[in-house]
Amino acid sequence: MTSDPQPVRPFAASVTVPWDLRVPEADIYLVGYGMQLPNDFTLEMLAVLKRCTRVFAVPPLHAPDFGLPTMEDLTQHYGPDKDRSITYRQWTDLILSAAAAEPPVAFATYGSVMCGASTAHQLLQQAPERGLRVHVTKTVSCFDGIWADLNIEPFYGFSVWEASVFLDLAIVPDTKSNLLLPQAPVLRIKQGPDIAAATIAVSSQITALRDHLLRFYPAEHPVHYIHTASGTAARTDLETMPLAKLDHPGAQSHSTLLIPRLDAPARLDFGPPLAS
Repeated sequence: MTSDPQPVRPFAASVTVPWDLRVPEADIYLVGYGMQLPNDFTLEMLAVLKRCTRVFAVPPLHAPDFGLPTMEDLTQHYGPDKDRSITYRQWTDLILSAAAAEPPVAFATYGSVMCGASTAHQLLQQAPERGLRVHVTKTVSCFDGIWADLNIEPFYGFSVWEASVFLDLAIVPDTKSNLLLPQAPVLRIKQGPDIAAATIAVSSQITALRDHLLRFYPAEHPVHYIHTASGTAARTDLETMPLAKLDHPGAQSHSTLLIPRLDAPARLDFGPPLAS
């Protein structure tokens, strides 16, 4: 027998913090650091983390000069033969239990907390069922660095697929728009019909993704591995190669794969500004 979910408490209250900033009261805060640290720290990010009893982080930051507390490292839950979806569910269960026992707590990570790990989405879905409130602190994602460092206008067409999902679903890409495949060098390879039996592949095992892309793009089409600036790094590393050599062993292990559109225009022009 299951009990009825507790009623969801409203977001009526807010927390007053320095700089005349107001943040909604919550039991769980979802927080992104941004990419280039500490440049991308936001006032809300600092205010939120300072008031939490526990901070679960991927990866943890050591920034006592900013008054940030000691963080708990969630990366220890990863494993070479362990599907990432299992790891994300473990993170979710751990954070929900901590929030119920001693709120508020935080889940924090590089970039935007809403990109790249299903834990944030699971918490937004499951926390209200337990009567727990969640607040998302917005910040800079890796995509902002890609637009800026490569001078890309995403309004001219951009598709984003996590690389394993793109390959698992055999997505047919729109070659008229740029294609972005995060986590391409860390593919989840299925072993039989059970997704829980999947393992994490390294960049040398990316041949299946390359072969799928070759169905839609010529072998000589240039593609880019992008490792956006993170931590104290100040620049984006870019590695370019023809699509046929996508499994080049020099690929960064946590980079994003960019496949430029075919027949890209030499100049992007939105036309004259709209009259006010």
